[in-house]
Amino acid sequence: MNFLVGVLPRRAQPSRRPPAARLDSRQRWLLTVCCVAQFMVILDLTIVNVALPSMQASLGFSAINLQWVVIAYAIVFAGFLMLGGRAADQIGQRKTLTFALVLFALTSAIGGAAVSQQMLVGARVVQGLSGALMAAGSLAAITSSFQPGPARHRAIGLWGAMNGAGGAAGAFFGGIITEELGWRWVLLINPPIGIAAAAICWVVITDRPTKRGARFDLPGALTLTCGLMAIAYGIVNASSYGLMTARALVPLIVGIVLNILFPLVEKHAADPLVPFNAITRPLRSANIVVLLFSTALFPMWYVSSLYLQQVIGLSPLDAGLAFFPMALTIMATASQAGRLVGKFGVRAVLGAGLCMLMTGLLLLGRITPNGNAAEAVVLPGLLVAAGIGLSIVPSTIAATQFVGHQQAGLAAGLVNTSRQIGGGLGLALLASIATWYSTRMIGENATVPTALTEGFRLAYLIAAGFTFLAAVCTFWLLPAGAPGTPARVRLRLPAVVVTVVAVFAALDFVYADHPAPPIGAYTTANTYSYVSAPDLHPPVIKADGPVDQSALAPGYLLLANFYDISTPPMDGQSGPLILNNNLQPVWFQPVPKNVVASDLSEQTYEGKPVLSWWQGVITSTGATQSGEYVVVNDHYQTVATLRGADGWVPTLHSLVIVGQDAWVTANKNLPTNLASYGGSVDGAITDSAVQEYDLRTGKLLYTWDALKHIPFGDSYANPPTNGYPWDVYHVNSIQVVGPHTLLVSMRNTWAVYLIDTTTGKIQWQLGGKHSSFTFGSGASFEWQHDATLTGGSTLTLFDDNCCQISGAGTYLAPNGPSRALTLRLNQASHTASLASAYEHGGVSAAYMGSTQVLPNGNTLVGWGAEPYISEYSKSGKLLLDATLPGPDLSYRAIQVSHWTGLPLTAPSGAARSGSGGTVVYASWNGATTVTSWRVLAGSDPGNLAVVATKAKSGFETAIPVGTGSVFEVQALDAGGQVIGTSTVFRSQG
Repeated sequence: MNFLVGVLPRRAQPSRRPPAARLDSRQRWLLTVCCVAQFMVILDLTIVNVALPSMQASLGFSAINLQWVVIAYAIVFAGFLMLGGRAADQIGQRKTLTFALVLFALTSAIGGAAVSQQMLVGARVVQGLSGALMAAGSLAAITSSFQPGPARHRAIGLWGAMNGAGGAAGAFFGGIITEELGWRWVLLINPPIGIAAAAICWVVITDRPTKRGARFDLPGALTLTCGLMAIAYGIVNASSYGLMTARALVPLIVGIVLNILFPLVEKHAADPLVPFNAITRPLRSANIVVLLFSTALFPMWYVSSLYLQQVIGLSPLDAGLAFFPMALTIMATASQAGRLVGKFGVRAVLGAGLCMLMTGLLLLGRITPNGNAAEAVVLPGLLVAAGIGLSIVPSTIAATQFVGHQQAGLAAGLVNTSRQIGGGLGLALLASIATWYSTRMIGENATVPTALTEGFRLAYLIAAGFTFLAAVCTFWLLPAGAPGTPARVRLRLPAVVVTVVAVFAALDFVYADHPAPPIGAYTTANTYSYVSAPDLHPPVIKADGPVDQSALAPGYLLLANFYDISTPPMDGQSGPLILNNNLQPVWFQPVPKNVVASDLSEQTYEGKPVLSWWQGVITSTGATQSGEYVVVNDHYQTVATLRGADGWVPTLHSLVIVGQDAWVTANKNLPTNLASYGGSVDGAITDSAVQEYDLRTGKLLYTWDALKHIPFGDSYANPPTNGYPWDVYHVNSIQVVGPHTLLVSMRNTWAVYLIDTTTGKIQWQLGGKHSSFTFGSGASFEWQHDATLTGGSTLTLFDDNCCQISGAGTYLAPNGPSRALTLRLNQASHTASLASAYEHGGVSAAYMGSTQVLPNGNTLVGWGAEPYISEYSKSGKLLLDATLPGPDLSYRAIQVSHWTGLPLTAPSGAARSGSGGTVVYASWNGATTVTSWRVLAGSDPGNLAVVATKAKSGFETAIPVGTGSVFEVQALDAGGQVIGTSTVFRSQG
C-alpha cells in the first residue's frame, strides 16, 4: 500500500509549489510548550544520574536502594506511556498535558525538598507518571494540531530535537548544578518551568471532540500498564542481576503474558483502550523500526559515557561537554528532517539516518584503551548524532502521519512506548554483555582499561547490528516516496549520505588511532631548567611566607612528583625528588613518560641505606593498573626491582624493607557477583592485600588477603553498576610493628587494623563499622592514609575526611577539612582520644596525604591531593608552608635527617658566552657532599688551569669566568678535596 507524504504529489513541479504556510501565534506557543514538555522529560531522565552520589550521601541510601531513584521513575514512565496517550485521546490533550505539567512541577518540588529516602523515591514514582503523560500528550497535541504535511513534519522535527537538547543539557548542567548548588536543585529547577508551561498549555491547546459516552477501559488499562511495568522492571533487574536470572525472567514473563492477554481483554471491551483496528500497517511498521534502532540508541549514550569516564578518565562534567557537539548535531539535523521528509519521503530519510547511525556505531567500535575523547568518541559521535536526528523525526512522522485527532494519543503512546521498551531492552542486553565480557577479561588478568574497552567495543558492534536490522525493515516494510519523483532528485540524498559517511570514515581512520598523551605527560611551566642538565625539569616548590629555618628539623625532604588525576598534565616530570631545607632539588630521577612515580622513602636493605619508590600506571579513579617498586643504593644504582606475583600488582602506597624481605601493598582484580551489594551480577572487585617478598629473588613469601578477613559490607565505597572493579578496601599503608605484627590502613573501610601475620587474625580495629575503640571528641577519621603506631599508644595518621568517588576525578563534598592527627590509644579501656590536629586553612584532600612526627618533635604534613607541604613545631606553630605548582602533588612528604648521595656518574658542566663574558654552569645530580665548585679553563683540553672557584648554590651553580673556550668543572667537598670531575666541554654562544 502506497501513501503520500506532505506535498509529494507536486514534487514534479517544484516551481509551482505554494510557499509553506507560516505558523500563527497560537501554533508557535503550542509548539513551544510541547517542546518544553519533551525537553523536561528527557532532561529529567539524565540529570538525576549525575546527582545520585550526592543524594546517597545526603539521605543515607544504601547502594542497592539508591538504584530506586532511577528505577522508580523509569518503570512507571514506561508503564504509563500507552495509558498517557489514550488519556490524551479520551480526556483531551489540553487537560492531560496541563495536568501532567502541574503534577511534574509538584513532584519535582517534593523530591527536591525530600528529607527521607521514601519521600524522594515516592516523588520519583509520581514524577514518572507525569513524565509519561507529558511525553505522550505533547506529541499527541502536535499531531492533532498540525495538518499532515510540511507543517506537521517541521513541528515533529523540533519536538524530536528536544531529545538531543534534553539529553545534553542533563549531562552538562547536572554536573554544574550538583557541584555549585547541590543535588536538590536538579529537581527544583522544574517547578517554575512546569507551572509556566502549564499556564500557556491551558491557553493555547484546544481539546478536540471526543467520543461521547465513552467509558474508561479499566481492565485494559490495568492489564497493559501492569504488563509494561513488569517488562520494565524485568529489564532493570536484567541490568543488575543478569538476563537469565529469576529476578529478571519472572517479571519479563509476567509482563509478556499480560501483554498477550491484553488483546483478549480489549476484544470484550465496549470502548477499548487500544482499538486494534486503528493500528494500521504503517503504524505497526514504524514501531518495529523504532523498537529496533532504540535498542541500539540508548546503550550508545551509556557505553560512550562509561568509556569517556572509566577508560579515558574524563569527569562527568567533561564527558557531558564531549556530548555537547553531538547534541547540537541532533538538534540541527532533527530540525531539518521534517523538510527532508517532505522532499524525499519518510523511507529515504529514515533509511539514510539509520545508515549514518550504523556507520557511526561501527566507527565507535574502533575505540582503544589509550584513545582520546575528540577522536575516539566525538568524531564518530557526530555521524551517529546526525543519524539519530534523521531517524527519530521520520520514524515519528511515519507513526503519526495518517492518524486522526482521536487516535493521535494512541499513535504517540505507541511510538514512545516502542522507543522506551526498545531502549530499555537494548540497555539491559548490551550493558550485560559488555559487563560480562569485560569481567571475563579481568578474570584473565587483562588490565581494567583494556577489559572495559573490549566490552564497550562489543556493545557498539551489537548496536550497529540492531541498526542494520532497523534499516532493512525500513526499506522492506515502509512504502517508497511518490513514484513521480525524478531520479536525479531521488539520488541526491543517497549521494550526500554516501559522501558524508565516506568523509567521516576517512577522518576516523586518519585521526582515531592517535593515542592520548601518556600518563606522565608534562609541561615545563613552573619547572627548573638547567643549562648543565637540560634533560631535568623538576617542579619549582616555593615557600608561602617566611620560613623559620632555625626551628626546622635538619635533613632532606623526600617527595615524588605526581599529578592531580582530574587535571593532567603535571608541571615538570614525574619522578622521585629530594629537596634540602631551602626547597632546592638535591636529586631528581625522571621516570619514563608512560608511568608516574610515588612513595619515595629511605630504608635499609642488607644493612645499607637505600631509596625506594613506586612507578607505574593508575586509573582515573586512583586505582593501580600496573606498577613496580625500584630500590637504589647511595650511588643511585638499582639493587632491586619488585613486581607482583600470582596476579597481584604492587600499589603506589607502601613498601617496607625488613632485612632482605619487603612488605608491600598490593591489589588484584577478581570477577565477583555484586548484585547483593547494588552492583552487577557480572561485576568485579579490586581486592587488597599485604604481601611479603624476598627482594633478592622476587619470590612471594606471604599474603594477608583482606577479602578473607573483612566483609564487603564494611566498605564505605559504592560499587559501580557495570564491570568496573569495586575498590572495596583500598589498602594504603603498612607498618611492621613487631616480628609477626602489622599495622595496616584501609581507606575505603575508614579503619586501621593490627594484624597477627601468624594467624592472619585482626587483633584490633580502629575506626570503621566494627571499631574496637570508642572515639573521644574530634578523634574519629574518614578515608584516612599513612597510619603509624609508636610505643603501642600513640598513633599518627592523615585524616582526609574526604571523599566518596563519584566519577573519574570527581568526589562528593567532604564532611570536613583534612587533618594531620595524633591519637592516644588506651588499650585497657579501648578508647582513642585526640592529642593534636593540624589543618591547612580548611582544605580537604580527596586522596593521599601523610603525617610524620620528626625527631625534634616537629610534625611534617603532606597534604596529599592538595599541593601543600607543612612543618609545624611542637606547640603548633607553622614553620614551613610550601606549595607545589599547578596540578602537581605528592602522595607523601617524608623528612630524613641524613642521606649521603654518592653518584658514580661524573658532574655536569656547560658554558654560555655572551657580550658580558662567559658563565660556566655546574651540577651533580644527587651528590650531597659537594660544598663548592672549581672551574678549569684553557684553549685546549690538554692545557687547562684554574680560573674560578665558587660555593655551591642550589642544584646548579652559575660561575662567571670571563673568557675561555674549553672548560672542566671539579666538585669539592668541605675539606677542599676533589670528589668528582666533569668531562671537558666547550662554550656555546
